[in-house]
Amino acid sequence: MINVRSTLAKTLMAGVLLAVASMAQAQCRSFAKNKCVPELAPYKFNETFNAAQLAPGEEAEVNLTFYSGQEYRVMVCTHPILGEVNWKLVDENNKIIFESLADEPKHHFDLKAASTVPMKVVVWVPNKAGTNMVHVGCVAIMVGFKE
Repeated sequence: MINVRSTLAKTLMAGVLLAVASMAQAQCRSFAKNKCVPELAPYKFNETFNAAQLAPGEEAEVNLTFYSGQEYRVMVCTHPILGEVNWKLVDENNKIIFESLADEPKHHFDLKAASTVPMKVVVWVPNKAGTNMVHVGCVAIMVGFKE
């Protein structure tokens, strides 16, 4: 009987954790749709949703492809609880094409691809000195294009 209870408890706990993660992702998607997409204007959102829940000290990266002759806006949009984040756009050789640091933030970068190129956006949340509270917030990497 104890094994059945233990298995049931573990299964129930896994289900709760999965539900919480799903709710956090849904909230992040809603935040990005309502706050970030309008900020892409006059560029049109490419409908690809790239976001993560991050805490100070954490990093995320997204691989993107930019197509020849197309104009793009790359934007990193963060939930206010995190404050400003650091982010960079790097090419396939890890050469920095653009970088925004939290102490001098730039929320977007516009580019026109001369040829079709793969690039990567790397985002990292700086650690905040003097605080014991760990805040987790949504970080969305948005891409828009001109029609």
